[in-house]
Amino acid sequence: MASVVRTQTYAVGAEVEAKAKGWKQFYKGRVTAFDEASGTYSVEFEDGDKQTGIKGFNVRAAAKKETFTAPDGKTFDTKQAFRKYMSETFYSFRDQSGQTLIKKEGDIAGQTFSICNLQSCEVQILDHSDQVLVDGITDCTVIIGPSSESVFVRKAKNCKFFIACKQFRSRDCENCLVSLYSKTEPVVETSTGMRFFPYSASYPNQTAHFAIAKLQPEHNHWCNVFDFNKGDASIPEPHWELVPEAEGWPLWTTGEEAENPVPATARAHVVPKEQGFAIGTEQTEAQRVFDQQEEDQHQQVHQEAGSTTCASWPGQASATIAPPAPPAPAVEEADPATAADDSTSERPVEAQPAATAAAAAAAAAA
Repeated sequence: MASVVRTQTYAVGAEVEAKAKGWKQFYKGRVTAFDEASGTYSVEFEDGDKQTGIKGFNVRAAAKKETFTAPDGKTFDTKQAFRKYMSETFYSFRDQSGQTLIKKEGDIAGQTFSICNLQSCEVQILDHSDQVLVDGITDCTVIIGPSSESVFVRKAKNCKFFIACKQFRSRDCENCLVSLYSKTEPVVETSTGMRFFPYSASYPNQTAHFAIAKLQPEHNHWCNVFDFNKGDASIPEPHWELVPEAEGWPLWTTGEEAENPVPATARAHVVPKEQGFAIGTEQTEAQRVFDQQEEDQHQQVHQEAGSTTCASWPGQASATIAPPAPPAPAVEEADPATAADDSTSERPVEAQPAATAAAAAAAAAA
């Protein structure tokens, strides 16, 4: 009787996943032999273990290794290594001096970005981005197009910024000029000499970038600065101030076909708040509070007693937001039986209806 020849599916040397008798799961290895008579494989596993007699249904092709390719053609076996390389190579400017560093439309496309350890450089981020970190720069000019999240500026000295973002936060900065669009109230912490004026940078297609970042050009909190260290004498004054328009608000532009959708007159209402956020505050927590403040903005303004004055700056008249006047109290005839009790009301006597006041006086005389 002729012997049955088993079909070999995986060649010797093939990368496979196999499970020997008694094993509960598959492990990676390499085929070292195939027995035609029994149809079983011999496999050497990655840990050096060697097994024979593994039946065909317990051998399968190894999962293909996922590779990640950077724009420059470099490949990586792990996502972690790929992301680290991309961040350091394509989504950051760092350790430069005296250079002009530019990212054009499509170079960032909504990714996070970092700007670190620069001296006397001009940085142009002419694209929309996610969160942006600026750290340890001196004597630089930095243009950051619409960021859909926060722009953190830390340890910047003698720099000029043009920034459009959802939230602006700074810490340990000195003598910086900031042309700002911020969807929420900007925050300064342990900083001195920070000067703010409206966002005035223009470059091609910036209006579309504002829309992608979900920033409303007419809703600008540039002048509503919150000082986390207000009254702290250990930090030289002024911690921050607003640049008078009469002094001149500098412009930055790429020239032809450049655009800036933010009106110089755009100002958002101040929303009174009890707290600011330190630089170490979790982004998710800060965002939750800011979103809630924005949602409650109009209600809070109208609930305040008297008028609420928006931030003003030297040489500029304050903008006043007056809540609706309360309705006049209804005039009712007093009940003589309860007039004595009414005289102890928290409401001032002169604010009570005349009839009620007269009854109260009569009761007191009796």
